[in-house]
Amino acid sequence: MKKPIDIKLTQEQLDILKELGNIGSGHAITALSKLLNIKIDVSLTSIDIVPFWKVPELFNKSAIDMVGIYSKIPFKSDLAIIQLFTKVSIVSLINILSDNDKIMVDDIKTIDDLDDFSVSIISEIGNILSGHYTNALADMLSIKLVPNVPKIALDSLNAILETLIAKFSQLSDYMILINTKLIVLDVNIEGIICLIPSINILKNLFNILNLKYDLNL
Repeated sequence: MKKPIDIKLTQEQLDILKELGNIGSGHAITALSKLLNIKIDVSLTSIDIVPFWKVPELFNKSAIDMVGIYSKIPFKSDLAIIQLFTKVSIVSLINILSDNDKIMVDDIKTIDDLDDFSVSIISEIGNILSGHYTNALADMLSIKLVPNVPKIALDSLNAILETLIAKFSQLSDYMILINTKLIVLDVNIEGIICLIPSINILKNLFNILNLKYDLNL
């Protein structure tokens, strides 16, 4: 199989994708605000379809520690949504929400270093975000997609990206990459949402975007 093409989207195609991101983030933030009883703002910085081989090139801080939230989406073939947030952002959010002693970022080396409350908060955020972003994609494609309960990991961005590429590059050549920023009580929660579509879903999305690229299938 040849190396997948670096897709170039027109502004109109980017706008269609951005609407997918806006709908997903808008509904998710409404749900998160109700859950946490805190006003949350969100900004969508970019959204694009990128080939797996290019993903590592998009990040200039590959050694930074990230919290990864992985949700498999049962369908006719494997697809998934992965949410990545900086460890600093997640710890800051937990400290805002917790009445317990403040967590020190340097004390958190693995997910096991977090208490049950902290893990449950991360898991619920993952549930809400994955559910609404997946719903937005499903509505666009007129299908039904429901993500499984998420799994959580803490590792360097480089290690997480390598795991993603190893796991999914044989199933799909591309991912939908959404850069977003949540603002909770003046704290920026910087995140990356990775929607990894199956081949059939990718084909349907390309049809909607009127993309004529050969997927090498």
